[in-house]
Amino acid sequence: MSSSLPPLKALKVFEAAVRTRSLTLAAHELFITHSAVSQQIKSLEEYFEQPLFLRQSRGVEPTEAALAFYAEVKASLDRIALAAEQLSLAGKSRVVRLIAAPSVAMRWLIPRLSQFQIDNPRIEVRVTTTMSEYFEDVKDPFDVILWRSPLERSGYECVRFLDDVSVPLASPHFLETHKITVPRDLVEVPLIHLSSRSAAWSQWLGKAGVAVRRKMPGTVYEHFFLSLQAAATDLGVAMGTLALVDDDLAHGRLIQLFPEVVLHGEGFHMMYRSSAETNPALKTFIMWLKQMGQASAFDAQRTWPADFPGEH
Repeated sequence: MSSSLPPLKALKVFEAAVRTRSLTLAAHELFITHSAVSQQIKSLEEYFEQPLFLRQSRGVEPTEAALAFYAEVKASLDRIALAAEQLSLAGKSRVVRLIAAPSVAMRWLIPRLSQFQIDNPRIEVRVTTTMSEYFEDVKDPFDVILWRSPLERSGYECVRFLDDVSVPLASPHFLETHKITVPRDLVEVPLIHLSSRSAAWSQWLGKAGVAVRRKMPGTVYEHFFLSLQAAATDLGVAMGTLALVDDDLAHGRLIQLFPEVVLHGEGFHMMYRSSAETNPALKTFIMWLKQMGQASAFDAQRTWPADFPGEH
């Protein structure tokens, strides 16, 4: 053999011909003529001094030796393609634009984002928040949007990625100064209401078997993070989403009441561009979001080490 490597152009043709089992399909895929494919295959057969294909009426069948060689050729071409992609992206900052509600961005996404940036320093995630309750009001361009319900838009895919489990929450000091031993005790203490989820308390109490025949006491807050801050500063009992308060629960700033009774929502959804498969940065970020959502999955019966004062 006159060279340590066979004709490199012919290797690409060979790979396509083995994979498709057709010289015609290989020619169509590579945008060359059938004659050109035949010539390249012939050059390889002359190089190796043996036939590589058995011609059949419905195509070609690679020989046993050709199949073994094909496995090595395909693996090598795949590695070259990956190396070329990495080289083309080297030194380039790739941007992913994300929109989310402030509570999701502040209490779930941002605390986890630093590790993603460490692992993917070439991907820049630009986070924008929206106060709107309606997806139709979102006008800014985006690659990903995190929402509390399923969404639809042409050119985008939507998947559920994070549990939405709501429970009563209060600070340790509030529980020390208010007698709350059974769910019906909650109608006698200040409750913290969220304007966007005005029915949450009546739904939870109904599920707990508590009939509510009068207006429940308490203060109404417009935003979720304000209601949590109110609960943390002893102003009452709030309804909170477990996935957004894991750090507060773990450090004892808030305590979950009656963990056996929870409200299940539709779940937080992620809508992203359908072109993600061809956008390495966006694909990487979406996969990471899904992994983080799975890691944040909560069992409705989960309890924390902090004691519930009313149980003593």
